[in-house]
This record gives sequence, structure tokens and C-alpha cells, in this order.
Amino acid sequence: MITWDEFENVELRVGTVIDVEEFPEARNPAYKLKIDFGETMGIRKSSAQITTLYSKQDLIGRQVLAVTNFPPKQIGPFMSECLVTGVKTEKGGVVLVGPDSRVADGLRLV
Repeated sequence: MITWDEFENVELRVGTVIDVEEFPEARNPAYKLKIDFGETMGIRKSSAQITTLYSKQDLIGRQVLAVTNFPPKQIGPFMSECLVTGVKTEKGGVVLVGPDSRVADGLRLV
């Protein structure tokens, strides 16, 4: 179990995917995402193994929920600046987590 204070230290924020590229250097099929978190946080990059359920076209304009206060992580030749959240299905695909309705980029999960 974690404490409420520990949970509050994790910044989960909404951002809009603005660019998607193939990531051929990744060990497992993945995309390189650019996500806009609004004026305060700006644009951050992330790698996501979501190619099974999403095409590049599916992702552009989609709002996602991401952890924005992890330190950057080197993934091969790519520097990931946030962690996109998702739920792993029984078949191994990942379903992205995001708001049901459009909200302002950068809003924090409460």
C-alpha cells in the first residue's frame, strides 16, 4: 500500500498526441509519440508499444493520460520524457487511458 502523499507525488496529466513516428530500433514494435501538454509543460516525447491496437492515424489528436514527472529515460536512440498509461489486455495489446471528453491539455488527474 502507498500513502495518499505518495500518490499525490505522481503527476498524471492529459496531453494530445500531435505526431507519431515508427520506432524501428525498438526491441518490440513501438511508436515514437510527441504529446502536447499545454502552455505550462509544452511538448514531450514518449515511446509506446501500442502498435497492435492503434495505427498512427488513430493516435493523432487523441488525448492520453501520462506520468509527466519521471526522469527522462533512454530507450535505444530515443529519449522518452513521459510515460503514457494504458491497460494490457488478455491478448497482450495495450489500450490507452485518456479522458472520455476533451479537456484542456496539461490538466492533472485528481
